[in-house]
Amino acid sequence: MVIQRILTFYLIIKQIYNHKVIMSEKVEQKQKSPSLLSIIMLLLLGISFALVLVFNRIATESSIPFIPLVFWQSFGAAIILAFLSFIYGVSPLNFSNLRIYIVTGLLNLTIPYLIFTFVAPKVPSSILSIGLSLIPVTTYGLALITRLDTFKTLRIFGILLGLIGVLFIVLPEASLPSRDMTPWVILGFLAPLSYALNTICVAMLTPPDGNSVQFAAGLTIVGSISMMIVMIITNEWWFFTDNFTSMGEISILLAMFNNAVAFFLIFELIKRAGPVYFSMVNYLATLVGIGIGFIYFQDTLSIWVWVSLLLIGISLIMVNIITPDKNK
Repeated sequence: MVIQRILTFYLIIKQIYNHKVIMSEKVEQKQKSPSLLSIIMLLLLGISFALVLVFNRIATESSIPFIPLVFWQSFGAAIILAFLSFIYGVSPLNFSNLRIYIVTGLLNLTIPYLIFTFVAPKVPSSILSIGLSLIPVTTYGLALITRLDTFKTLRIFGILLGLIGVLFIVLPEASLPSRDMTPWVILGFLAPLSYALNTICVAMLTPPDGNSVQFAAGLTIVGSISMMIVMIITNEWWFFTDNFTSMGEISILLAMFNNAVAFFLIFELIKRAGPVYFSMVNYLATLVGIGIGFIYFQDTLSIWVWVSLLLIGISLIMVNIITPDKNK
């Protein structure tokens, strides 16, 4: 009986070790030198991420309810991606990947989009864009908790520096145009946490190889269904009534195409260049978001925000560049 238990324990340990070896090999295969196409994809994805805040702010300032807004954005993207899936000759849904669709649909679409849409009209878009840059830092912290990565002292200092950068936005009275914005900024920073959780869950679930259009289609379909359920529960409905001539309705149409492009690029860029290279998109999204906030919305940024941006930038360097991921 004792020998049988020892053998069982040995087999379990061996399976865990083999799983780590397989995961390590997959990561090594993904860590390729980025091609010109990957660089272009990264640039497009950074712009796309920043535009999410812009389209949401325009729509909500046009009095479009935020729950139907998220539904129509994801529903339109799902139609576009499903159509492209049929063109590529694949089904928009593969039920063997249903678990990853549900996880990414909730964590990468429904939850953060609800947060951004609800917070966007109450906080400058440039402030929320800074929160996007916390995703790699938050992801590393969660990777330590779930033991997907090892402890590195310099990375811990990077995470603490990023936290200090966030506090420079939330705490000083001079950092925001109004102190009433503070709770909305805190709520807005929950969206990067959702994205980071999504990254960890995807790493743990490891979906089978597939078409990026198919994965993106499945994500948006599940996201649309979840948002439909939310609309039914809240009894909050909205339909297009201005024949797509108002700024709010035009912003929703543009957001549909933007979402379709973004979710396709997420899967495709990770497949082509790996997750480490993909995480750099948050640098671009932050810069583009701040630029759009200055130019389009005429946002005003205090010295505290600039200090925060500097600290978060140093934090990102410490976490992602000075101490790059090494899978042992």
